[in-house]
Amino acid sequence: MSDTDYKFDGLDEWEKRLSQVIENQYPDEFRKMVIDVAAELFGRVTEKTPVKTGHLMNEWRVGNIEKRGDEYYIEVYNNVEYAEPVEYGHRTRGGKGFVKGAHMMELSMQDVQKALPGYLREWLNDFLNSHEL
Repeated sequence: MSDTDYKFDGLDEWEKRLSQVIENQYPDEFRKMVIDVAAELFGRVTEKTPVKTGHLMNEWRVGNIEKRGDEYYIEVYNNVEYAEPVEYGHRTRGGKGFVKGAHMMELSMQDVQKALPGYLREWLNDFLNSHEL
């Protein structure tokens, strides 16, 4: 799709420190939580993708999780050549009209960002209730 980076906000300072403790002491559980968030984005973007043939919708993928420094990255992407024009809009053949973008990734990111603070608080509560920290 594009090289645009999105960052999730929503953790206050205490949650950030706690997530670092969890990441260091329970890395597998922390990684699973990050993968779950990516899976949520994958589901939402797939639902919002316009369908003519189903090809674009069926080509969404979730990449491997990577740790770079103190941050985790996981990519939700689509390599179909017309994914960007569908996302952002495009001129019609002949240049006389314009097809509005579906903004399936942008809208899905907004949905996940809105839900993220509640999801993370619930995840942290569950984690704290099942571990002795």
